Amino acid sequence: MYQRYFFLLLMGLFFLIASPSQAQNNTKKVRYNYLTFLPENYDSLQHQLYPVIFYLHGRSVSGTNINRIKRYGLPFFLDRGKKMDFIVVAPQCPWGKNWASENWLDTIYSEVSSQYRIDPDRVYLTGMSLGGFGTWELANRYPHRFAAIAPLCGGGKTQWAENLAHLPVWVFHGTADRQVPVRRSDQMVEALKAQGAAVTYSRLKNTGHDIHRTYNNDQLYEWFLRYTRRPFPFETDSIPTINSRTLAEVFPQLNEIPKSLPIEPIKLERFIQ
Repeated sequence: MYQRYFFLLLMGLFFLIASPSQAQNNTKKVRYNYLTFLPENYDSLQHQLYPVIFYLHGRSVSGTNINRIKRYGLPFFLDRGKKMDFIVVAPQCPWGKNWASENWLDTIYSEVSSQYRIDPDRVYLTGMSLGGFGTWELANRYPHRFAAIAPLCGGGKTQWAENLAHLPVWVFHGTADRQVPVRRSDQMVEALKAQGAAVTYSRLKNTGHDIHRTYNNDQLYEWFLRYTRRPFPFETDSIPTINSRTLAEVFPQLNEIPKSLPIEPIKLERFIQ
């Protein structure tokens, strides 16, 4: 009998230590419309997994007309024949929302994963303006979903830096941006550097808000491919404090354990026969 309780305790400890501690997404789960761009050779290479870029547009092309997102940014260049060895997913944010208002990412990610041959360890996130802000916030919300991120002319909360310190980040911002001051990116870069993060910063001198031609520069995509998603680490070097109430929530059977158990030798062969 007591061997059974001991085994349950071991399983409970393993469950609590191994469970990911990243923030849970409690926002409303919805489905946004999106465009998908496939590599030119996608159909001919039946067994190849492809890296994926999630691209987030700016405020001006929000709404319900999905073709509006081709007006600038990465979809603009893809629509005009740009060739890439990535699957590109470009959702459209509804009016009155921002990219973190609702949980659209889990829905689209699940659909794309089931329909296309994606490499889950090479998923990248980028966006500009509203999409730049969304890139920072979604990376914080899903710190172990992406292999690398590239926010353009956006900003975030400096307290997110600790959560993002493991993630390769390439930030772009024009010093003459009048819509989103460059200090918004300056602050995030400084906070990341304070955490020892691998951050690259392109602070574009005398450049305004329109830096969408960044997406026609293949150096960005070569940089993405240098990184794969890191395995989820234990968040602490010490064993977490665990109380009986926590374990009992995981395994209700533990409520049956007497307050004091007599010590009884455990015969390991019982577990390996």
